[in-house]
Amino acid sequence: MKMIGKRSIASAVRLVLGFANVFVMIGAIAVGGALVVSLIFPSFGAGLMDGLKGVDVDPHTSFEMTGRLTLLGAFLACGFTWWIINRLRRILLSVNQGDAFEFANVKRLQAVGLGLIGIQLTALLLVFVAPQSIGQSPSDYDFDLGSWLGILVVFILAEVFRQGSAMRDEQMTTV
Repeated sequence: MKMIGKRSIASAVRLVLGFANVFVMIGAIAVGGALVVSLIFPSFGAGLMDGLKGVDVDPHTSFEMTGRLTLLGAFLACGFTWWIINRLRRILLSVNQGDAFEFANVKRLQAVGLGLIGIQLTALLLVFVAPQSIGQSPSDYDFDLGSWLGILVVFILAEVFRQGSAMRDEQMTTV
């Protein structure tokens, strides 16, 4: 199997990411819809949280702020995941076309890094509010050094791509 071009590994990865992106988008729409409906009808949000707790739905319970923050965090996590997958797919498309070091990929990698930061911050939000919204005590946040180092690597790769883009542009202007 080829590394780039039609029917290559990069094409297969791009196809798998596209397939995953469909499910991420469905999740984002479902959670976003639940968030909007719960803001309009608080009893819907309370019933949703009661269902997640595994208790009988009480129509008189109130929808707390932690439930709204949980839905907002889930929506943001889906949104950041969608953002990252789309940027990765565009990078893979340029790789398939044989132009990996185009300047647009620098911006795409930076966007992936920012999306990863967003996911980490959303996880920080959810680790405190999600357990409270279903009636459990908040859990401790486990600082994952590997994730933050991975984000740093993405930004370093963006700078490497910036240098590669500059070298490619210089080579194209040289006769």
